[in-house]
Amino acid sequence: MLTAQHAGPKRIDSLKNVLEHTNNNDTGKIVKIAEELIANTDSDEEKFYLLGVIISSYATKNDRKKSIEYLFRAKQIAENLNDVGLTIRVYATIASLYASLKVNDKAMLYLKQAWQQTEKLPAGDEKSSMQAFLYNEQGNFYYNTEDYRQANKNFSLSLGKFKETLDGPAGANTPFYYKSLLHNYGKSFLHLSQPDSSMLYLNRALVIKDTLYPNLKYHIYLSLSEAYAAKAQYRRATDTLEALLKDKAFAIPELQLAAYLNLSRNYKALGDTEKYTFYNEKYLALMPHVKQEDVEAISTVYAAEQQELLNKAKTSQSLLMWGIAGVVVAGAVVAYFTYRKRKREKAIYTGVIQNLERRLASNTAVPQAAHTVTDIPQATVPVPVEQDILHKLAQFEAANRFTSPKITLATLAVQFKTNTNYLSEVINREKGKNFNAYLNELRINYICNLIHTNPEYLNYKISYLAESCGFASHSSFATVFKNVTGISPSAFLKQAAKDFSNK
Repeated sequence: MLTAQHAGPKRIDSLKNVLEHTNNNDTGKIVKIAEELIANTDSDEEKFYLLGVIISSYATKNDRKKSIEYLFRAKQIAENLNDVGLTIRVYATIASLYASLKVNDKAMLYLKQAWQQTEKLPAGDEKSSMQAFLYNEQGNFYYNTEDYRQANKNFSLSLGKFKETLDGPAGANTPFYYKSLLHNYGKSFLHLSQPDSSMLYLNRALVIKDTLYPNLKYHIYLSLSEAYAAKAQYRRATDTLEALLKDKAFAIPELQLAAYLNLSRNYKALGDTEKYTFYNEKYLALMPHVKQEDVEAISTVYAAEQQELLNKAKTSQSLLMWGIAGVVVAGAVVAYFTYRKRKREKAIYTGVIQNLERRLASNTAVPQAAHTVTDIPQATVPVPVEQDILHKLAQFEAANRFTSPKITLATLAVQFKTNTNYLSEVINREKGKNFNAYLNELRINYICNLIHTNPEYLNYKISYLAESCGFASHSSFATVFKNVTGISPSAFLKQAAKDFSNK
């Protein structure tokens, strides 16, 4: 193996490809490759992502000690990225980490710092997304401190903020996030003596398909078993728990401990002394192992923070699950997808700008689609009429008349002194799209050009941008914008801001 210092471009590309296709359980291989890649990049964003991959692998194997060590190492790098969204997730992750270790004063400190960061965000989907995330983390804090009413209230607030982003591009609306939020909300009802409400939200969580954190379903089933027990459905509870224990992937000590405890309680309620004793003994045997892991985790996190203070570093990393392993897995997942998403958004933004510049250079507002003889229906519009419509369309585009929210196929046909059938046919044939798609693309290209060329547009609300190019609502604008460009308005604005700052 070449040393990190001598790794050339071909080897780097090869290592990245191998890493991408390596099984997450092969931790030794992942660490070896990722460390070499870290040593060969100057990009903090890439280092952050690679550390997240390592953390995810260690956490999948339930190696909490190593996960925490790498978490704080990533924390030192992340502050260099100067990204408010990531910083919020960083503070919230550390808060969740401390809360799961019952170090509540530290947890609340980081939560407050995370909320302060949200004030730097403009109103819109991204801010709502971050608020949804923080209400969820705050709910977890109150849940861990056994203030279940406050936990329930915060989970409810999180769901409300989450729903605000459903039609938007903000990124909170992922299956993993929604599934975990429904689980949190459902389990909080258990401690408010509302098992029916608990079962409602837990069952909703179960039906959501998610591949990011497959162990989440075990947490949900454990909570469901407690809801069954709360309704005196002890046999249903024991069947659920014993089915979990038969699953070979159900090998997480904390979860096994909870299953043994609940089984012993349920069998005691059923009057089955033999099985009560059996599972109680298993619970007592496993308890010291789990407690020792907690002690080691607390020791590791304090040591990491002390080292960080000595190095005068500050903050980094992402998200939470339940327990420390869950916190770290979710944080690594967010780091991974944030890195990949931003690379994709940057590439899309660059492509959009290049297309705009080509159109402006050729004085063509919307490129005409290339056609073959086989994909064009036989023309029914007389040639002089067609030429007149094309001429008027060029004037329509040049004058930006498409920004009027009142424009429809019918009103434009009246302005052109033709009929809707002729106008529709010409647009379909010459522009390669129907009237609505044609109009939407004109509007989106128009607003993209304004954002790209006028820095003051970076400060405008998305609702104002929508109105400026002819859309009646924020939500319809956001949907069409993403369909046309491939990224959300907020992501486009963020890339444009970076573009201006680099000029």
